[in-house]
Amino acid sequence: MNKIVLIGCPGAGKTTLARKLGAKLNIPVHHLDKYFWKENWTPTPQAEFRKIQDELMKEDRWIVDGNFTKSIDNRVTKADTVVFFDFPKTTLVWRYLKRFVQDFNKVRPDMGGDNKASFNPTIIWNHITFVLKFPRNEVYTTLKEHAQDKNVVILRNTKEVATFLDNA
Repeated sequence: MNKIVLIGCPGAGKTTLARKLGAKLNIPVHHLDKYFWKENWTPTPQAEFRKIQDELMKEDRWIVDGNFTKSIDNRVTKADTVVFFDFPKTTLVWRYLKRFVQDFNKVRPDMGGDNKASFNPTIIWNHITFVLKFPRNEVYTTLKEHAQDKNVVILRNTKEVATFLDNA
């Protein structure tokens, strides 16, 4: 494992695993939220975001963590290992809410644009709705189309994540 992509719904644990895996394997970790989000939660245009990813993935070894379904194909084709977090929706909603409370009025270290988690019911509801409607079937289709020659790991719970990390 030298070029690792971590994908999955918000709240699955991608960032946590990326940090731990990066430390264990001594591989640079790139959190896509840091590159995608600009000041005031302004998103980076998709074409520019793909170019940023392409630059990051020119390295010999890397871990890229982030969902961003519109560019999963770009990352998967350049990886040797793809880790997909396919957790139950109830777990993901709980984790999202827990993270929101923990990070309230703070800037997460993996977040770009100095954006703080703030209480905005519309944004919170939009995030929960995204978690509930996460396009997991599209991810599986992308993996089927672009990851046939890759080491694909599907993690469905925290025990599987721990086992994967232990065996890495």
